[in-house]
Amino acid sequence: MDSTSGMVGYVAACLTCGAALRSSSRTIEFCQDACRRAFNNRRAVRGAEFYDLYMAIRYDRSEAKRLKAWTKLTKLARSYREEDMRERNGRKSWKPLKAVLMRHTHLNSKVIG
Repeated sequence: MDSTSGMVGYVAACLTCGAALRSSSRTIEFCQDACRRAFNNRRAVRGAEFYDLYMAIRYDRSEAKRLKAWTKLTKLARSYREEDMRERNGRKSWKPLKAVLMRHTHLNSKVIG
């Protein structure tokens, strides 16, 4: 509880730079717009690369198998994580799996048939 305003204060770390954040909201993720843009831009670039590899694995299987696309995808993930460890002090550059699944509830549905 914040003694000056009577509001509950939540403490978090900026997902980009790691700076301490204090807010009345549990959803705060970034200390400034530049950090939010950097985080989302990194995810967009990385996501596009993952998308292309995964779609080839899923829908162009013979070519993906011949070029060992799954191995390439896992190497790409490892290189991203190593970059995070080196340049982001080990902070993750991805959102929690539960957050992704909450945005895409259809992924949790069971197909009956």
